[in-house]
Amino acid sequence: MNLPRPALVVSLLLCLAAATPALAQTAPPPAPLPASAASAPTLEAVTVSGVQPGPGLWKAPRGEHSLYILGTLSPIPRDVTWKSDQIDDALSHSGALILPPKVEIKPNVGFFGRLALLPSLIGVRNAPDGATLKDTVPPDVYQKWLAVKARYIGDDRKVERYRPIFAVIELYKQAVKKAGLRKSGDITRTITDLATKHNVKQVPVSYTLLVDDPRSVVKEFKRSTLDDVSCFTQSVENIDAQLTDMASRANAWSTGDIAGLRDNRRAKQLQACLDAVTEGGVAQRAGIADVPHEVRTRWLATVDETLAGTPQAVAIVPIDDLLGDDGYLAALKAKGYTIESPDDL
Repeated sequence: MNLPRPALVVSLLLCLAAATPALAQTAPPPAPLPASAASAPTLEAVTVSGVQPGPGLWKAPRGEHSLYILGTLSPIPRDVTWKSDQIDDALSHSGALILPPKVEIKPNVGFFGRLALLPSLIGVRNAPDGATLKDTVPPDVYQKWLAVKARYIGDDRKVERYRPIFAVIELYKQAVKKAGLRKSGDITRTITDLATKHNVKQVPVSYTLLVDDPRSVVKEFKRSTLDDVSCFTQSVENIDAQLTDMASRANAWSTGDIAGLRDNRRAKQLQACLDAVTEGGVAQRAGIADVPHEVRTRWLATVDETLAGTPQAVAIVPIDDLLGDDGYLAALKAKGYTIESPDDL
């Protein structure tokens, strides 16, 4: 199984949660904070700003056809502007732009079936049987959680009732804001605007998983537990270091430093969180465990089909999907493509 990007981990979780926000719940007040928590300083992650060269393009030629790939990263520095000259030039000579892979997970029911599903979604992010994080994770890990929660989330009571992995998602969402980082959606918008300017066809890559009997899946999920304590523990213990790593990787992406984009600690943590999502019985029965493999297979097929009709194309792929032994670049090489890194070019 290839290691998916963080967004796919969240997408898989939201599939189990039927992709609907939980309604606010009344939760008990959290336990008293350890003395160090209130005084713990907020991490100041320094990131580059202004106009930067931005990431280079990978080139994957095979025969007379070539694919240029831009690896995107999220989050990126809030105040950075990247130069788009290289990808603008590549698009001007291309016949197609392959869009980032998209995962859609939908209940396999009609409109009225979805309405009937809504009542069962209340509290779907919450731990079973009214348990709180204090009940769910080891005491020493919970004390560390209280410290980082105070630093990045504040006095949010409802998160105490979340399953550990959903609490981690909220922690990272708030911490990224405080670190001066932002989502990278405008990168894709910039590139699609360039494709429109050059009249380049935009090719979607989408995979839809239809969940049969979603009410049964939701009910079973709400009763079940996830093996997510390891994901929670690593996330809580590494949050400050991870924010520093995020800032460093964001700077590396902005300045075109490919070596600086590799992060083995982050990859290990992502895998722990992915396993928590995909290895449970509910995920297996719903077909969620197969999603990362199916998405990569769909992307590779789209590349072959697109290049069969044009000598050159450009693709946008999250950097976490590209790199690694099981990444998309390795898969392209296994299919006979030559991989040239931005440094080589």
